[in-house]
Amino acid sequence: MLTHSTRRWLAGLGVAGAIVAASASPAVAAEAPFEIATHDLLVAPGHTDYGWFYAQPADTESERTFGRTSVDIDMSAVAGFATVEPAWGWTCDVSPSKLHCETDVEEGQWPWFDYMVTAKDDAKPAQKGSLAISITAGGKTAKATAEVTIAEGVDLVSNPTVEVSGAPGGTAGLPTVVSNAGEAAVDGAVLVIQAEYLAAYGGDFSNCKSDEWGMASFCTFDTKIEPGKSYKLSENLPIKLAPEARTNAKFPVVLDWWTTDDFDLTFKDWFLDVKPGKGQKLRLVEQSAQSARVPQTDLDKMNNTTIGTVRVTGDNHADLATKGATASGKKGDVVTVEPSFTNLGPAVLEYLGQGTPGIRLEDLPIRVSVPADTTVVEAPFDCVPFAPEKEWDPWTAGWGEPGAKEYACQVLESWKDYEASYSFALRIDKVVPDATGSITTTLTGDPNKSNDTAKIVINPTSPNGGNGGGDGDGDGDGGSLPITGQSTGLIAGLGALLLVAGVGGYLVAKRRRTRFVA
Repeated sequence: MLTHSTRRWLAGLGVAGAIVAASASPAVAAEAPFEIATHDLLVAPGHTDYGWFYAQPADTESERTFGRTSVDIDMSAVAGFATVEPAWGWTCDVSPSKLHCETDVEEGQWPWFDYMVTAKDDAKPAQKGSLAISITAGGKTAKATAEVTIAEGVDLVSNPTVEVSGAPGGTAGLPTVVSNAGEAAVDGAVLVIQAEYLAAYGGDFSNCKSDEWGMASFCTFDTKIEPGKSYKLSENLPIKLAPEARTNAKFPVVLDWWTTDDFDLTFKDWFLDVKPGKGQKLRLVEQSAQSARVPQTDLDKMNNTTIGTVRVTGDNHADLATKGATASGKKGDVVTVEPSFTNLGPAVLEYLGQGTPGIRLEDLPIRVSVPADTTVVEAPFDCVPFAPEKEWDPWTAGWGEPGAKEYACQVLESWKDYEASYSFALRIDKVVPDATGSITTTLTGDPNKSNDTAKIVINPTSPNGGNGGGDGDGDGDGGSLPITGQSTGLIAGLGALLLVAGVGGYLVAKRRRTRFVA
């Protein structure tokens, strides 16, 4: 049985990781101490798809310094029907049949290469050829191939958003519609469902496979989806809400439509065990012309995803109790304070932060006010300067930025009795007895407002200076967040990675801050 934190990690990395792991095929030259991971591509005539590959040490437990690194791609096998060009980041020489690029890879990083394949207008479906790829570093070379296949261009489109509701312990029915905005019939489709375990897929359809937690599921349809027509599910997708789900919580469910060929290519080596249901078959039912979506003519991989939202009703709330902190020092000293909160339950507080769909700065449930005459010289990466008058983009916001007087902080999933702390390093600019700041929770539906605020006191004149309105003892100690900053952003940002399968690996690498260089 997995812990809730492990489950959440799998939820975040499962489908997103499949874009990298399932479609990447390592190939190692005998003499090279590193290997190349790459993937095959399907490209429609007149359109562009994104490819990528990277090198990593063959022994992943050891460090490998690449230094000056070169990439060579022999494109002669595809030159008759496609062109290949580098996307960004390398210095390249390009000819009609060969590509040579170089870069300096910093110590501790691995080389990552992005490229674009554009099929010629007169390319014919089923044409194929392989790119011969090699990476050379330190006098050693590894080789791999990536197959490029010309495919018929189609365009699956789904309704962009849908919202339903349900009570803790109950089931919400999530509808979705898929349309064919292209000119050719689509021979079947696969619906990929990605959900939170607190609001998980709860169906038992025979043509749907799911992991044991209902977080990653795949439904296969053999229906021919005709051009200009829309189809709905014969039954709404059942989303089962856990009994501990918090009233007012909103859980994302990502519904992503794939052609069968795209799905088979990307998920061919799916690594989690999924089993089919034992019930009836989920079907696609053609809608009447009056309710069908107006067709779109572009081939856009960004328009085949529905972001579903399941809102929790009922009366099951989380009581957050704050705990203050104190510290003492002289002018110029840097002191550390760790204000915290504890979830007294009974509901689980879900993740709220970077990557949460539709999150606003004001929605971050923790506020930290910095004591007067002190300056934040180091802030936790879970916190961002609170400036609601400025434009808010959670992916590019100043997480962990020092110097602000007030911060808003994201929260990880917090079960009953879980304590989370936020560590701030403060420089004392002027010694003022009882210089006071605060930690405050702003969670909607919190049933007990009396413990929502606690003091942060610098140079307290009494031993209880940090108690404030919370239940803390003011000692500055507390639990720590097991995953912080960019990692939590990745876990919550999982759905978006499905939207861009062609460049999924690149986004995974950038959001994880792993050791890749492009």
